[in-house]
Amino acid sequence: MTIKASHETVGSIAVSTPEAVSVFMSHGLDFCCGGGRTLEQACAAMGLDAEAIRAEIQEAAGRRGAGERESWSTMGMSDLADHIEQVHHARARELILRVDVLLPRVISAHGDSQPELHAVVETFNRFRAELFDHMIREERVLFPWLRRLEAPGSVHTGPPWSVARPISCMVHDHDAAAAGLASMRSAMLDYAIPAETCGSYVALVTALKELDEDTRIHIHKENNALFPAGIRAEAECNARSGSSDAHACGMPDPVHSHD
Repeated sequence: MTIKASHETVGSIAVSTPEAVSVFMSHGLDFCCGGGRTLEQACAAMGLDAEAIRAEIQEAAGRRGAGERESWSTMGMSDLADHIEQVHHARARELILRVDVLLPRVISAHGDSQPELHAVVETFNRFRAELFDHMIREERVLFPWLRRLEAPGSVHTGPPWSVARPISCMVHDHDAAAAGLASMRSAMLDYAIPAETCGSYVALVTALKELDEDTRIHIHKENNALFPAGIRAEAECNARSGSSDAHACGMPDPVHSHD
């Protein structure tokens, strides 16, 4: 795939060319919460050459095998919501539980010599609580709503809210999660592993780094693919019904959604 358009955003490039994600990560370019900027704007802020980044992305895309199965970027909303739950929500829960075990152990051994670890504990605890709550609200309310929007003829009685309302809440949560990740990444010196450190410290850094990277990809798939698809689907539904009433467009009943 050739990436030429100067108006293309970092997020849209990462959706259309998933290989771009690893390139963006390697250069510290924000493709999830900052995905609305053009590549030129994002590169200028980091002092990078946009054309060189484009060339890296095209080289990475060119290595994709001809027989490689379809990317998540081609999925409909229902399949993409399933994918996010099964891959990213499951992985986040697994990694958070691993960090829960390792962090107290590392603090006990290294907390006196590395006081920055205490700041990581506070940030991680807040990140964990907020992300668990966020994922539950997605799984019980927003994702079922998006699946209904994609289901032909789906009608569900409920208050006349637009899907933009819960999406806006989720994006706000994403911004807070990204800030927490950035804080932990900075405190842990970009997850560098010091020489001659213990196995628990290595395991902790490895788990935090994977949680960081997977969460950013998770946010990217929602902010730049799933959520815009939901906004478009609702608009199309309203156009067909000749109304802005969300009752006709798969609006979930909030009472049942929280069961």
